[in-house]
Amino acid sequence: MVFRIFAAALAAGLLSAILITALQSVTIIPLIHEAETFEVAAPTHDHTATTEHDHSESEWMPAEGMERMLYTLLANFGAAVGFSLLLIAGLTFDLPSLSARRGVLWGLAGFGVFTISPALGLPPGIPGLAAPDEQAAQLWWLATVVLSAAGLGCLVFGKTIAFKAPGLVLLALPHLWGAPPVISESLVPAYMAARFSAMSIVLGGVFWVLIGTFSSLIFARLGEASGSNQDT
Repeated sequence: MVFRIFAAALAAGLLSAILITALQSVTIIPLIHEAETFEVAAPTHDHTATTEHDHSESEWMPAEGMERMLYTLLANFGAAVGFSLLLIAGLTFDLPSLSARRGVLWGLAGFGVFTISPALGLPPGIPGLAAPDEQAAQLWWLATVVLSAAGLGCLVFGKTIAFKAPGLVLLALPHLWGAPPVISESLVPAYMAARFSAMSIVLGGVFWVLIGTFSSLIFARLGEASGSNQDT
């Protein structure tokens, strides 16, 4: 079972990463390149800002073109494998009804937890966009994901109102608390930030549906192959 889970996660992650990277290359990556030109063109107001800017420019970054695309693919692959492992862990409790449709439903659940819920407070940000403190944003994002997963679990698997009602509270809690406030100045036009945010959310949904579909199909296929080998 362990081999089946990891093999399915690796295969599903690879397929999902290749497809989503191809989509990103013609949607949000060109926007990121355009936004980076605004960052470079932004004037500095004092020596400290100039020093920090020069230091950041000296840090290593992948070269434009194939190298950058490869690193994007690797990052997507790592994320897809991790998310696929989470989904397959859930699918193991749903084996009697394992299908592509169930995989899509689990993928949509992951999309809601990891993308939609955090985006209600912290929309996906393009480089140069006004942003909150990084550590505070990361902590809020993590808390939102955990609470959203717990809340959705209560709503879906709870049999009585005593379990479902706390689910609604958990879903609302991070948004009632509020996301960290913005502390930096935006360097990119509002239309570009809005377009990037919308595209990122849509691609996030596609990513999760791909992961859910491939995870369920490959996991089921490996199970069938394992059963056939045992029969023979």
